[in-house]
Amino acid sequence: MADNFTVTDALISASELNSLDNQYSGTVDATAVTTITGTAAAINTVYSSSGISGLGNEAVTITDSHTLAQLKTINNATSGTITLNDVTVALSGSSADVAAALAGSFASAYTGNVTLTDTPTDAQLALIDAATTGTITY
Repeated sequence: MADNFTVTDALISASELNSLDNQYSGTVDATAVTTITGTAAAINTVYSSSGISGLGNEAVTITDSHTLAQLKTINNATSGTITLNDVTVALSGSSADVAAALAGSFASAYTGNVTLTDTPTDAQLALIDAATTGTITY
């Protein structure tokens, strides 16, 4: 296969992007992509790849339940709106990780409960409280 590939689709699945990344030895230019859909794991693989470029402002639709680590990675990788399959997933982790996971723009309000494993700063607690209607425990 050729070294590089340019994606022309605006909507693409994460599995398609990962397949293209595996097919081409160079860079997969995904600048035209405005929406990525797929499982949280597949989307994380896209964002973790050094072979896919041009991403960072696309919308993301997660088609399964996410973990804290996956949501944090996705949120850190895009400024686009994130649509979750399940907004009720409970999150547990450090205040910094939970705040980073919930700092983005979501299509629907997050309602999952949150368990913090450390004492949050006032800023972290304010961000987490504003991001979920679920119970926050620490």
